[in-house]
Amino acid sequence: MPPANNVQQIDDTGGPQAWFQSLPLVTRYWFGAAVLVTCGANFGFFSPMKLIFIWDNIWENFEIWRFLTPFLFVGKFDINTLFALYMLQSFSQRYESEPYNTGAGGGTADYIFAMMFGMASIFLTYPLMGMVLPVAPLFARTLTFFVIYTWSKRHPTAPTSIWGVQLKAIHLPFAYVVLSVLMGNPYGDLLHGIAVGHLF
Repeated sequence: MPPANNVQQIDDTGGPQAWFQSLPLVTRYWFGAAVLVTCGANFGFFSPMKLIFIWDNIWENFEIWRFLTPFLFVGKFDINTLFALYMLQSFSQRYESEPYNTGAGGGTADYIFAMMFGMASIFLTYPLMGMVLPVAPLFARTLTFFVIYTWSKRHPTAPTSIWGVQLKAIHLPFAYVVLSVLMGNPYGDLLHGIAVGHLF
């Protein structure tokens, strides 16, 4: 007798929810929060001006959320924002899967330490970078490039590609900077992220 038809249930097919749940812990929360905050600002639920880093507002009005939201708002809806969200998810996942061992065994705890170091360093170096390059008080791309640069140093010979051009991971952050310059896009935040990654 032939076996009964094996019909898959909807829950068994995976889909966006299963993919999202499969992401490593920090990547899942950072990417999810970045999508929510970016969509919320673009759909008018709150003003992007409430998300940027303004020290006076933190100090005088106790708007402490501004310590976090600059790392979550990626920008207005356009192709660059979609690409930035993809890079955030992709490289965060890659690095969280095998970060530098800073004392916690090379797992998620080490990635959390790296992220805390990156965020603190971005805050501390932002005034200095602002004197040299035009950098916005939004740090999602900066932190993403911190992660990309750190990942590229962790796996320097890993094969990567940008628009079909094959190159080693160690050259990838600089290739993105050159591409941004050629396309006329801002690149100060990318260099800021690379500089903080070099400190790490």
